[in-house]
Amino acid sequence: MPTGWNTEGDTVVEMTRRSRRWLRIQGVFFALLLFAAVGLGTWLSSRIQLSFDWTDVGRNSLTRASRKIVRSLPHRIEILAFVRSEDPLRSAIRHLVNRYRRVDPKITLRFINPDIHLAEVRKLGIEADGELVIRYAGRSENLTTLSQTSITDALFRLGRSQRLWVRFVTGSGEPSISGASPGAFDAFAKALGREGFKLKTLDLATQVIPPKTALLVLANPTAHLLPSEVQTLIHYVQTGGALLWLMGPGPREGLRPLARTLGIRLYKGVIVDATSRLFGISNPAWLVLTAYPANPVTANLKAETLFPDAGALGIRPHSHWIHETLVRSRPLPVSWLATGSLRGTLLFNPKIGDRAGPLPIGMLLTHPTRPGHSGSGRVAVVADADFLANAFLNEGGNQALGLNLFNWLTQQTADLRLHEPTSQDRTLTLTSFEEALLGLGFLLLIPAVLFGFGLWTWIRRRRR
Repeated sequence: MPTGWNTEGDTVVEMTRRSRRWLRIQGVFFALLLFAAVGLGTWLSSRIQLSFDWTDVGRNSLTRASRKIVRSLPHRIEILAFVRSEDPLRSAIRHLVNRYRRVDPKITLRFINPDIHLAEVRKLGIEADGELVIRYAGRSENLTTLSQTSITDALFRLGRSQRLWVRFVTGSGEPSISGASPGAFDAFAKALGREGFKLKTLDLATQVIPPKTALLVLANPTAHLLPSEVQTLIHYVQTGGALLWLMGPGPREGLRPLARTLGIRLYKGVIVDATSRLFGISNPAWLVLTAYPANPVTANLKAETLFPDAGALGIRPHSHWIHETLVRSRPLPVSWLATGSLRGTLLFNPKIGDRAGPLPIGMLLTHPTRPGHSGSGRVAVVADADFLANAFLNEGGNQALGLNLFNWLTQQTADLRLHEPTSQDRTLTLTSFEEALLGLGFLLLIPAVLFGFGLWTWIRRRRR
């Protein structure tokens, strides 16, 4: 065969110097055009963002309620994410925030390394890696959970044009909301102010409950309330008023009519827990909880909470209220309600009135609002008031639990209207026959097809 000739079957093509030169020029032009196309595509992708969500329920997009809330906010939204430089959590945060940025491109996201910017960490009260700070219209809120529900809830609260009035009952030795003492609620009151609530005290003996009260708080009175004050509270909850009742070791006898109205039993004693020492706590009456019942207040709560000297609650039969456990103690043998002395060795003794755990420490109550009243009809009762006091507020998730509780009582959570879609297309359910057929296909059928195709190709070439 002469040099410069090439055969392909029965076709003969002469390769001259000119033809080779043209082939090289074509190759160069093709490479240049390919690089130009790649560069143009890269440039366009940085300026034009297109995304398509083809999942069955749109799980990679914002829900309709979230989009409505984002579009209703006229001012710029800024999100600060405190994540270390190489943490893969940055990608998850960016992916979630980009859903919001597709609705409002003005939303900004800034990552801050908490190991470097220590002053900003202390200033904003950052407690966990991956914590978000959402800023809007001069207000801000910290988030420790990464989800569409938590971000939309925060935007909903930050965008409130009208602040809600919360009134703390006073006059019977309740903790102050402005004092700096360990038992006062000063730090929590400031956190409520950042959430958009307006706080004021109310003496039930001399004042009436204003009609625009969004929530009434009765926190650990150390003196007996007057019968007229108790009747005012009963009338308030019966007509749809929202109430948060935080009780401590103080007197409860005068409040038992209110407890009966709410269908609640008040047990004497303090809950003890043998696992407290595992958290470095020597006092067995200080409960550290790490798991919570399923309810709208603790749904996104991941941090542990501390309840010092907590009591226990029960439910009365035939109550018209709907009761839901907020938090509960651990089961026996590690936790129970102790009615005797806490000194020395603690032993469970039902003969003196001890009650075995798990026991409700807090409860959420809902009741249909009576006609003619616009209250929420929501009540929360917690057999511990100290968990929101200055001395314990920054322990784990205490503040987050308290804020969630206030937002639920005043119906200020967007998740009441926002339900993240449940994906119907993420699970493939197969019968035993289908699983066996699929396994045989991968183990036998596909290898057999590939082997047969290879054998046919080999025989065909041998015959040429």
